Amino acid sequence: MNFIGTLLRNMERSSAGSEETVKKVMALCGKISPENALFVGDDCITPQVLGRNCRRLISAFTEEYRAAQASDSGLDSRLVQLFELPEAKGGFDFIWYNGTVEFDGVTQRLNTLKERMAEGIAVYRALCWLIEPMPDTRLYYERRFGIIEQMYTVVYKAKELGFGIKDFYIAPKSDWRDGYYKPMNAAAREYGSANPENSDVSAGLSLLDRETDMFERHGEEFSYIYFILELNKG
Repeated sequence: MNFIGTLLRNMERSSAGSEETVKKVMALCGKISPENALFVGDDCITPQVLGRNCRRLISAFTEEYRAAQASDSGLDSRLVQLFELPEAKGGFDFIWYNGTVEFDGVTQRLNTLKERMAEGIAVYRALCWLIEPMPDTRLYYERRFGIIEQMYTVVYKAKELGFGIKDFYIAPKSDWRDGYYKPMNAAAREYGSANPENSDVSAGLSLLDRETDMFERHGEEFSYIYFILELNKG
């Protein structure tokens, strides 16, 4: 396992986020009480919040250790392959999907969400450009994550597939700074102090410092956007 992967095992999430954001997005969803819900993501806090509103919630993870953490916390967890979504008879009436970039395209991911749903709401998180990025920002982050879409591209493709756009929420910089980079840097320094003989630590710290600096200088150009999508199959 690489340096960053080692650090993520001891963090509460593997990407930027916060419990406050989850609560704000749920408030934008309106008063809902899903009978059969699905969460797909990389933290255990989000499904714990969702579970307060859902009668039945399946939580799916691509990381074995995260699925084990979820089970230990009392969640009904599943281990899935990358981009795999569990199925339910009759479909889910609520799905929360924490995506980043889509290596097989936004349309494919949205279409899979639609196939897994009955009528209801899907919260689809995607990493998007908020403004036209500086050339060096685009080059750095698309090397880091993959092809990042503009917000309007996701909206257009969702509407094209028959989703209504109920609302959206842009993750604040605090989700990145406090929910990801600060704990990541703290874990990195602690790990480095405890493992001075590990040759990966120096290179890993250098990469992490570079990414943190890029975020501080260009973090207003991108973020996660939580698209709140409505589906009516009637």
